[in-house]
Amino acid sequence: MAYFPMFVDLKDELCIVIGGGMVACRKIRVLLEFEAEVVVVAPEFCECVMVLKDKITLINKFYEATDIKDAFLVIAATDDIQLNTRISRECKGLRIPVNVVDKKEECSFIFPAYVKKGAITVGITSSGKSPVISKRIKSRIKEVIPDYMEELVEILGDIRDEVQFLFEQEAERKLVYKQLVELGCLKQGKLTKTDIQDVIKRVKENQEI
Repeated sequence: MAYFPMFVDLKDELCIVIGGGMVACRKIRVLLEFEAEVVVVAPEFCECVMVLKDKITLINKFYEATDIKDAFLVIAATDDIQLNTRISRECKGLRIPVNVVDKKEECSFIFPAYVKKGAITVGITSSGKSPVISKRIKSRIKEVIPDYMEELVEILGDIRDEVQFLFEQEAERKLVYKQLVELGCLKQGKLTKTDIQDVIKRVKENQEI
């Protein structure tokens, strides 16, 4: 079975991590990279977690079911297998997405390997069957995405409203973006306002013929 790739906006969403060890720390760092609001519940926290204390909320206690009631998603990352199973069961009962570390069958979602460059995110998964292969693919993808793509994506994002306004047909918008991407790659992301207006003008002139 293959997992469906779904990209989710975590910005300011409440993500609760149960556990305060190194495994939990790795998950916390991923969540922070995507601007989640992270709350960590554990009776003790490792140094790695404590380093992040200004970016997260630490609740120094043993887990209780009420800890997850408002969660957008939950990570069960304790060293207690039975507790992780209980957390998974309680999350699923509340229809809260849950990830249980190293226990794919108890997860409702998994963390993919990923490459992130600004707004560009590429997720890779073997559906939990071979993380080593996922990591190998990740390293290859890193090699083929040039750094300037991050800047180019921001430029194209900034002109979306203008292009939507100027072109009613989706095919014409796609042509504008295609030409801008080709030109942007040639110029390694350094598109100027003149470049953009020239492409828009060229497409509009062809539209009017």
